Amino acid sequence: MPINWTSAGAVPTPTTVQIRVQRSYPGRIRAGAPVPTRCMSAEEVEANIRHFTVGMRTPRTTPCTALVLSGVGVANRADTRAALALARAEGMEHIVLHVGMEDLEALDHRGYAGLVDVLVIPVQPGSGSLAVAGRVIGEARVAGMTVAANTTLHSGALPGLKAVARMLAQAQPSSFTFTFPFPINGAPASTVPTPPQALAAVRAVLPILDAAGVDVVLKGLPACHLGAEAHRQRRTSNRWYVDADHQADEALAFFPDLVSFHKDENCRFCAADAVCDGFFAAYLKREGFPQLRPVDGG
Repeated sequence: MPINWTSAGAVPTPTTVQIRVQRSYPGRIRAGAPVPTRCMSAEEVEANIRHFTVGMRTPRTTPCTALVLSGVGVANRADTRAALALARAEGMEHIVLHVGMEDLEALDHRGYAGLVDVLVIPVQPGSGSLAVAGRVIGEARVAGMTVAANTTLHSGALPGLKAVARMLAQAQPSSFTFTFPFPINGAPASTVPTPPQALAAVRAVLPILDAAGVDVVLKGLPACHLGAEAHRQRRTSNRWYVDADHQADEALAFFPDLVSFHKDENCRFCAADAVCDGFFAAYLKREGFPQLRPVDGG
């Protein structure tokens, strides 16, 4: 695996690029990404696709083979299909399109057949769009598309998880990811539940999702916090992050520019070290957040 040396140490060189085409992205899982000052033009999107594919086919760089497009409205932009077709032509083997809750009513998912490998739909309790999300997920699945749903485990979302689980059990996306919220400067501590609170709410709905055959993934929490649910964990892969203010050579890396996971010294002795991201140092200082401890492989 190619390695990139950074101020945070050695990190894997990304082979995925995420292009945040639109300025607005309220349904996203917030990390440390700055809010761009504007949307990207069609020409800029195409130029960045070329930069991270053919532009990186050199002895010293690694071309990207996966593309993620995000931002509210990107799925309904007139130039998006042309951008995805270009990505395919330039060697992108895996393409993910994020759809905002605001896009669902006008979304024509049929136009993306063959261009998109995974359609990602945020499903947030209390958004008022659960029925619409369920309809789009079900229709896209029937059309043969792979659909991934996700929910961020903010404190306000926990009481509504059963309604989400029942909807997804009927719509049956290919996968459903619960993501613990990343620490954001200025965000009230009250919006982030403790890991035990979040897990209790998740465990209450797992039987509904498991019975429906939905593949449930848990992200943002370390294996030692997940306990019996650690098998649902997925390690986060690095990626380039592009927006209107950070393009081509100025792109950010998910690690360490946007997110920095923390591991303690005793994590070296954990059986789950190879598959666990670790956790966020900022949270480990808060009351109610368990400290990291090694998981016994037995």
